[in-house]
Amino acid sequence: MKKSLLVALSVATGITMVGCNSTDKAEKETVKQEVVVQEDVAQSDAANTEVIEVAETQVVTGSVGYRERIALPANAVITVTLSDVSLADAPSKTITEETFEAGEKSSPFDYSLTFNTADIQPNHTYAVRATIKIDGKLRFTTDTSYTVITDQEKTMQQDLLLKGVRQ
Repeated sequence: MKKSLLVALSVATGITMVGCNSTDKAEKETVKQEVVVQEDVAQSDAANTEVIEVAETQVVTGSVGYRERIALPANAVITVTLSDVSLADAPSKTITEETFEAGEKSSPFDYSLTFNTADIQPNHTYAVRATIKIDGKLRFTTDTSYTVITDQEKTMQQDLLLKGVRQ
């Protein structure tokens, strides 16, 4: 009787161990498959990240001009600024700015403002403005709001007309 009880107990223990062992193998295979899937996803995310990095910057372009029929001296400094002008009761936040000298060129002057798309919020208003200074004194400035990026037309090209400042 002891022998048959010992054999039955051994068989039951053996079956239990085999069941546990096969479950471990199945779990190990599942874990291996999950690791492979995670690696594939990570590689896919890396590829997508590269594409996103390429698309992270955009450009607003246009020209800066004025109506007066005068030539600017070569040392005239032209500054074009892209700003967040959403808050009416607060100063605008500059997103990007380009400054260059007139040199031997005459009006209109071309500009190109490169900005990071992460700095743009769809519910904000963005505008481009420009100034021209001669010997550190303001000579021309924009007096109109030239909205870009999040306006109805999604404007990415804006020609600016500056007005003379009386001294």
